[in-house]
Amino acid sequence: MSVSDNSIGPYHIVRLIKSGGQGQVYLGYDGRLQRQVAIKIHQLPELRAARKQALAEARKASRINCPRVVQVYDLIESSDHLAIVMEYVPGCDLEELLRRCRLEVASALTVATDIAVALASARQQKVVHGDLTAANVLVNRQGRVKLTDFGIARAVDDSGLPLAGSYSALTPEHLQGGPLDVRTDLFALGCLLFRMLTGEQAFFRDGRLDTQLLLAEHRPVLTTRLVLEAGVPPELDALVSHLLQKSPVNRPDNTHTVRRELRKAQQQLPLAQCDSLQRQARPYFRQESPEDIPLEIPVQLRERGKSALKGSWPRSTGKWLKALRPSTRIAMGASALVALVIVTVLAMQVYPTRVHFEAPALSLGHHREIPKPIDQQWLMDKVVSAAEAELGSMQVSGAVRPRAYYAELAAAEPELVLSVSLRCSEALCLYSISGARGEEFDYRQVAIAPNLPEEVWAGLIVQSTRSLLE
Repeated sequence: MSVSDNSIGPYHIVRLIKSGGQGQVYLGYDGRLQRQVAIKIHQLPELRAARKQALAEARKASRINCPRVVQVYDLIESSDHLAIVMEYVPGCDLEELLRRCRLEVASALTVATDIAVALASARQQKVVHGDLTAANVLVNRQGRVKLTDFGIARAVDDSGLPLAGSYSALTPEHLQGGPLDVRTDLFALGCLLFRMLTGEQAFFRDGRLDTQLLLAEHRPVLTTRLVLEAGVPPELDALVSHLLQKSPVNRPDNTHTVRRELRKAQQQLPLAQCDSLQRQARPYFRQESPEDIPLEIPVQLRERGKSALKGSWPRSTGKWLKALRPSTRIAMGASALVALVIVTVLAMQVYPTRVHFEAPALSLGHHREIPKPIDQQWLMDKVVSAAEAELGSMQVSGAVRPRAYYAELAAAEPELVLSVSLRCSEALCLYSISGARGEEFDYRQVAIAPNLPEEVWAGLIVQSTRSLLE
């Protein structure tokens, strides 16, 4: 195989690092900057809206600049695949480590503290991770932690459902259709802390997520099991209980509080234990080998992949304006003011919103617990009703029942394109809705237990739809 066959864009593929449900990760080399990189390849979903979501999540992650976050260097996109070029972190991931050993309290505190720092940096960029699992926590050779995959894995998962490991990151607000914010990630951090300290998943029973336990108001089993663990400082026990509150309003609302409590817990431990994470993880660090592993790089991604990162247009526009004569800038400003007045007058005229509804992606499996009225038509009726409640009068097209006809809008491009999906796995159903307005893109997701009554299903779907459009 020639060198060119082992490349994606300007990046040369050296060998395979990891392969699993979230895609393949390769060790790569950037000859321009002479550095190693990690290249994660995802297969993109077919729906255009879902592809936009995947790119939007990856671009969000690339804006976070923090030593506790894996840096995203580049995005290479083809018609079928997305390659995310990232900082290479030698070592192992936390999932591998927890499967092989039980962490000491000091090691768990190091992991939690580094994750809290990463979440603080993400919050500054208004980014919610939403999938904080052990597989997304990398332990480097210095015994420190870096967080990766800020929503990227969920965005490109073709089924639309949480991956197997991601059930451990589900929160009550996921199931109840509530908004996700830093408190969602802090709940997942509490679940991760609980697992590191006890060796068990907080809300799992017989190896599966127990949604009833997750939604229960009282959880005496949590603190009881932590108290029985030798060497767990009382401050840490109290923090885990605080993080795992069902209602977000009862949890810490920022990472500063969490880091302060973690420091208090660390002060109760001997200084000699401070480097325990590096000592415990060292035997399980990934072996670095120069030998190549047979590669299966998608042909289209290798030959036609192009960078999907955009340049900074405000900076280039500012330089262009400074180069103009003062009189030219004044004339342009006056023209812009006149245009603004015209646009304002036109905006005051009320026109129906032109909305296109793509055909919904529906996969209910053979669940007997799902309420019988729920089908494709039922779903679209709820979505359209929720859209009307937020947008008012609409001129619609696509996979919806006939609505009022507006001749002047018949040939117009839609202002808003909505895509919905409802997919069920054995344990949960996931409703997703995305909206595209030109280059702008947003989405909402809510996990629903199949055995909930029809009115609860309807309420969660309507709430998520209206939240997207408000």
